[in-house]
Amino acid sequence: MAEPMKILIVGAGIGGLTTASALARIGAHVDVIDVKPDNSVAGVGFGLRINGLRALREIGLLEKFLELGHPAPGIDNYDADGNFLSNMSYGTQDEGLPGCVTMARVAFLEMAAQHALDLGCTIRMSTTVTELTQDDSTVSATFSTGDRGEYDLVLGFDGINSQIRHDHFGQKYAPRPVGGVAWRAALPNRRKLMQPIICQGYGGKIMLTPLSEDTMYMVLTVAEDGRPRYDTAQMAEIMHDRAGALTRGSEFLADALEDVRHSENVAYTPYSTVWVPYPWFRGRVMIMGDAAHAMTPYLGSGAAMSIEDGVVLAQELAKDQSLVDAQLNVMKRRLPRVRAVHDRSIESMLEEFDSVTPETYRDRVEYLRRDEPIANEYANRLLRMPY
Repeated sequence: MAEPMKILIVGAGIGGLTTASALARIGAHVDVIDVKPDNSVAGVGFGLRINGLRALREIGLLEKFLELGHPAPGIDNYDADGNFLSNMSYGTQDEGLPGCVTMARVAFLEMAAQHALDLGCTIRMSTTVTELTQDDSTVSATFSTGDRGEYDLVLGFDGINSQIRHDHFGQKYAPRPVGGVAWRAALPNRRKLMQPIICQGYGGKIMLTPLSEDTMYMVLTVAEDGRPRYDTAQMAEIMHDRAGALTRGSEFLADALEDVRHSENVAYTPYSTVWVPYPWFRGRVMIMGDAAHAMTPYLGSGAAMSIEDGVVLAQELAKDQSLVDAQLNVMKRRLPRVRAVHDRSIESMLEEFDSVTPETYRDRVEYLRRDEPIANEYANRLLRMPY
């Protein structure tokens, strides 16, 4: 950049905060705002594979992430009765990095926010944009607090229900339900799991992911039509019953299922996706992360794709080129890669749900035993490609 840019990021989630750090490291002046009053999130934990770890290294967050996170070399697949089926490795330790590291979302957001602040970014919560107007050289932002700001670039990292996307790209890119839901709960790690395990059930799966020696989280995914609302006081019992239906009374995960009954933080999330085609910008207003390409979590890469977006944008803005050339080069680098991950994540979800009857369940178990390891290696190689 010939002169420092002034950039507004709308959304203080994983993508917004890491992008703030990436941009600050190239000399930009970055303001981050978020409508939420704090860093509370519906999700429990998440993981970053080799590509996400590389991106964190580029913005100076890797060392802290490895210190606080939990390394996960792979996933063991089991059937509903607890019979081992296969191991899905996260790949070789390229460049000395673990194949995958998991971490509590809130802990990551706190860490990423402090890192951005240390780099000179400003972060304001309980604040949103009420109006954006732009000309050839600037974007004028009016905030819910009543004050205004002038920026060279505005980035919408405001998630799957992005207001920036709605206002500047139209309602036609609204989230689309894909027929699956996730139930999540934080649980004690009584089994002392060191890496995630997946139990393939009838019509869905149960995944246990360690966050530390003492804590883990359970994700239960099933197909579900419509978008029913549940009484929050009953959600732990509903999640327990859903899990029991998947395993059909098996004792394999009975201890974890009993812990679900006593969980006080069960989260229920219907899966939706967003895909905004080329380009992800309208003049000096640009959307990235889930605002542009929300995906199902079946490759464990939604967060990593958002972090990559910010790193690539910073790399292009640091070059001696115009803003529009930088934006076009970001699209050239991001669109094919994100589309491949986006589509494969949906395919993986649909394959998992097609296991309701005894016949389809047996087919799914045999697939996990025989074919899933090579399908997983494709994902590993896809994610290890340069971004």
